[in-house]
Amino acid sequence: MMKFVILLSLIMTTYVNAQVKEPAEEFYKIAEQYYETKGSNDFSPEKAYQLFRKGAVLGHVPSKNMAYVVFNVYPKTLFPHMEEAIHYLADAAKANNKFAQFNLGMVLTQGSYLEKNVTLANKWLYSSALLGFKRAHVHHGINLVNQYMPQRNEMKLSEEAYDVIVSELTHAEELKHIEGVVQLARFQFVATGNLEEVQRLMKLAIEWGGEDAINLLKTTEFWDVVNK
Repeated sequence: MMKFVILLSLIMTTYVNAQVKEPAEEFYKIAEQYYETKGSNDFSPEKAYQLFRKGAVLGHVPSKNMAYVVFNVYPKTLFPHMEEAIHYLADAAKANNKFAQFNLGMVLTQGSYLEKNVTLANKWLYSSALLGFKRAHVHHGINLVNQYMPQRNEMKLSEEAYDVIVSELTHAEELKHIEGVVQLARFQFVATGNLEEVQRLMKLAIEWGGEDAINLLKTTEFWDVVNK
């Protein structure tokens, strides 16, 4: 009798979850279609947020992430929803949504909406990367470089740590991620002094980013050395 009750309970739970999932996914499709109209005169950030919120309230993980995304694009307009949007983002990250994990990692890296915590940010970025989001590899690598640079004179870099940073930032070339390539050049200059590799990476950054890339490169440790 007990086994029958447990089985019936499992069947009912599955049925209820399916009933909830279907409208949640419909809400998400409607919200996505509306969000694609952003930039038009009729677009309302509040309406977009509320459309994604409908799915989020039902536990739909992608809707939770997108509710945060809309808030982050229009933070002044949607400021009253900040706490809720961050709550949805954290929920989605904990549910292994790679985009939410990346977004939460960036929030913690920048100290926007939450207290800055790069160590925790790296955990979320690395988790997102392991789930297949390549931009997360790059930003994890950027964080590692920025953590290493102030300590480079006192801190001996292990071969394993070197390989991790290079491996993460190598994804920047594939993605044509200018900041990632510049950070890789910085790291190679300080860690190995390989000017040939630094110059190769500089050329890529300038090719992709033009004047903006040059302005970023001028802030690096190697700019004056390479341009003597």
